[in-house]
Amino acid sequence: MKTFIVIFLATVSAAIGESLLSYGMKKNGEVDLSVLSGWINLVLSVIRNPYVLVGVLCLAVFFFLYLAALSWADLSFVMPLTAMSYIFAALLAKFALKEDVSWSRWAGTVVITLGIMFIALDSKQKSDNAVVPEKSQAFGGLNGEISGYAQSTGKEGNS
Repeated sequence: MKTFIVIFLATVSAAIGESLLSYGMKKNGEVDLSVLSGWINLVLSVIRNPYVLVGVLCLAVFFFLYLAALSWADLSFVMPLTAMSYIFAALLAKFALKEDVSWSRWAGTVVITLGIMFIALDSKQKSDNAVVPEKSQAFGGLNGEISGYAQSTGKEGNS
Protein backbone atom coordinates (compact mmCIF):
# COMPACT_ATOMS: atom_id res chain seq x y z
CA MET A 1 0.00 0.00 0.00
CA LYS A 2 2.86 2.40 0.75
CA THR A 3 4.09 2.04 -2.84
CA PHE A 4 0.73 3.17 -4.20
CA ILE A 5 0.58 6.14 -1.83
CA VAL A 6 4.13 7.24 -2.62
CA ILE A 7 3.66 6.79 -6.37
CA PHE A 8 0.35 8.67 -6.20
CA LEU A 9 2.03 11.59 -4.43
CA ALA A 10 4.97 11.42 -6.83
CA THR A 11 2.78 11.45 -9.94
CA VAL A 12 0.62 14.31 -8.68
CA SER A 13 3.81 16.22 -7.93
CA ALA A 14 5.14 15.47 -11.42
CA ALA A 15 1.92 16.58 -13.12
CA ILE A 16 1.80 19.80 -11.11
CA GLY A 17 5.48 20.40 -11.87
CA GLU A 18 5.00 19.82 -15.60
CA SER A 19 1.97 22.11 -15.62
CA LEU A 20 3.90 24.85 -13.86
CA LEU A 21 6.78 24.44 -16.31
CA SER A 22 4.38 24.73 -19.22
CA TYR A 23 2.66 27.80 -17.81
CA GLY A 24 5.94 29.48 -16.90
CA MET A 25 7.63 28.79 -20.23
CA LYS A 26 4.62 29.98 -22.23
CA LYS A 27 4.70 33.15 -20.13
CA ASN A 28 8.38 33.60 -21.09
CA GLY A 29 7.67 33.16 -24.79
CA GLU A 30 9.26 30.87 -27.33
CA VAL A 31 12.88 29.84 -26.82
CA ASP A 32 15.30 29.96 -29.75
CA LEU A 33 17.87 27.22 -29.18
CA SER A 34 19.75 28.00 -32.39
CA VAL A 35 21.64 30.79 -30.63
CA LEU A 36 23.68 30.75 -27.43
CA SER A 37 21.55 33.47 -25.82
CA GLY A 38 18.52 31.22 -26.19
CA TRP A 39 20.24 28.52 -24.13
CA ILE A 40 21.31 31.06 -21.52
CA ASN A 41 17.78 32.46 -21.27
CA LEU A 42 16.44 28.92 -20.93
CA VAL A 43 18.73 28.21 -17.99
CA LEU A 44 18.03 31.60 -16.40
CA SER A 45 14.28 31.05 -16.70
CA VAL A 46 14.58 28.58 -13.82
CA ILE A 47 15.80 31.40 -11.58
CA ARG A 48 13.81 34.30 -13.00
CA ASN A 49 10.41 32.67 -13.40
CA PRO A 50 8.77 31.52 -10.15
CA TYR A 51 6.44 29.14 -12.02
CA VAL A 52 9.38 27.36 -13.61
CA LEU A 53 11.30 27.28 -10.31
CA VAL A 54 8.38 25.77 -8.39
CA GLY A 55 7.82 23.34 -11.28
CA VAL A 56 11.42 22.18 -11.02
CA LEU A 57 11.02 21.75 -7.25
CA CYS A 58 7.86 19.67 -7.78
CA LEU A 59 9.75 17.48 -10.22
CA ALA A 60 12.52 17.09 -7.63
CA VAL A 61 9.89 15.87 -5.14
CA PHE A 62 8.74 13.38 -7.78
CA PHE A 63 12.32 12.19 -8.28
CA PHE A 64 13.00 11.53 -4.60
CA LEU A 65 9.66 9.80 -4.05
CA TYR A 66 10.39 7.68 -7.13
CA LEU A 67 13.78 6.72 -5.68
CA ALA A 68 12.12 5.71 -2.42
CA ALA A 69 9.59 3.52 -4.25
CA LEU A 70 12.38 1.86 -6.23
CA SER A 71 14.10 0.96 -2.99
CA TRP A 72 11.27 -1.38 -1.99
CA ALA A 73 9.53 -2.41 -5.23
CA ASP A 74 10.56 -3.67 -8.67
CA LEU A 75 11.24 -1.24 -11.50
CA SER A 76 8.78 -3.20 -13.66
CA PHE A 77 6.09 -2.42 -11.08
CA VAL A 78 6.98 1.16 -10.13
CA MET A 79 7.79 2.64 -13.54
CA PRO A 80 4.45 1.89 -15.22
CA LEU A 81 2.59 3.32 -12.22
CA THR A 82 4.35 6.65 -12.75
CA ALA A 83 2.30 6.92 -15.95
CA MET A 84 -0.51 8.12 -13.68
CA SER A 85 1.14 11.51 -14.10
CA TYR A 86 -0.16 11.53 -17.70
CA ILE A 87 -3.71 11.31 -16.39
CA PHE A 88 -3.19 14.14 -13.93
CA ALA A 89 -1.32 16.19 -16.54
CA ALA A 90 -4.17 15.83 -19.04
CA LEU A 91 -6.66 16.97 -16.40
CA LEU A 92 -4.49 19.92 -15.39
CA ALA A 93 -3.92 20.84 -19.04
CA LYS A 94 -7.65 20.90 -19.68
CA PHE A 95 -8.90 22.57 -16.51
CA ALA A 96 -5.99 24.64 -15.16
CA LEU A 97 -4.13 25.59 -18.34
CA LYS A 98 -7.33 25.72 -20.45
CA GLU A 99 -5.72 23.68 -23.25
CA ASP A 100 -7.88 22.15 -25.94
CA VAL A 101 -7.35 18.45 -25.20
CA SER A 102 -8.58 16.52 -28.24
CA TRP A 103 -10.60 13.30 -28.11
CA SER A 104 -7.56 11.33 -29.32
CA ARG A 105 -5.50 12.62 -26.38
CA TRP A 106 -8.30 11.59 -23.99
CA ALA A 107 -8.45 8.18 -25.68
CA GLY A 108 -4.70 7.78 -25.20
CA THR A 109 -5.09 8.74 -21.56
CA VAL A 110 -7.78 6.05 -21.16
CA VAL A 111 -5.45 3.46 -22.70
CA ILE A 112 -2.71 4.49 -20.27
CA THR A 113 -5.20 4.21 -17.40
CA LEU A 114 -6.09 0.66 -18.46
CA GLY A 115 -2.41 -0.27 -18.52
CA ILE A 116 -1.92 1.17 -15.05
CA MET A 117 -4.86 -0.90 -13.81
CA PHE A 118 -3.25 -4.10 -15.14
CA ILE A 119 -0.02 -3.30 -13.29
CA ALA A 120 -1.84 -2.35 -10.08
CA LEU A 121 -3.75 -5.64 -10.10
CA ASP A 122 -0.46 -7.53 -9.75
CA SER A 123 -0.30 -8.19 -6.04
CA LYS A 124 3.41 -8.95 -6.18
CA GLN A 125 5.36 -5.68 -6.08
CA LYS A 126 8.78 -7.23 -5.68
CA SER A 127 10.28 -10.34 -7.22
CA ASP A 128 11.54 -12.98 -4.83
CA ASN A 129 14.70 -13.45 -6.86
CA ALA A 130 15.35 -9.75 -7.53
CA VAL A 131 18.46 -9.29 -5.44
CA VAL A 132 21.62 -7.37 -6.04
CA PRO A 133 24.44 -9.85 -5.49
CA GLU A 134 27.60 -8.75 -3.70
CA LYS A 135 29.61 -9.09 -6.90
CA SER A 136 27.22 -8.21 -9.66
CA GLN A 137 27.90 -8.63 -13.33
CA ALA A 138 25.11 -6.17 -14.06
CA PHE A 139 26.24 -2.99 -15.76
CA GLY A 140 29.61 -4.40 -16.73
CA GLY A 141 30.56 -5.80 -13.32
CA LEU A 142 31.18 -2.37 -11.81
CA ASN A 143 30.27 -3.74 -8.37
CA GLY A 144 29.51 -0.33 -6.88
CA GLU A 145 32.92 1.11 -7.68
CA ILE A 146 31.69 4.15 -9.57
CA SER A 147 33.26 7.47 -8.50
CA GLY A 148 34.55 6.23 -5.18
CA TYR A 149 31.25 4.67 -4.10
CA ALA A 150 33.09 1.76 -2.53
CA GLN A 151 35.28 4.04 -0.44
CA SER A 152 32.41 6.28 0.71
CA THR A 153 30.27 3.34 1.82
CA GLY A 154 33.03 1.18 3.22
CA LYS A 155 32.32 -1.53 0.63
CA GLU A 156 35.25 -2.73 -1.36
CA GLY A 157 35.04 -4.73 -4.57
CA ASN A 158 36.94 -7.93 -5.08
CA SER A 159 37.86 -7.33 -8.71
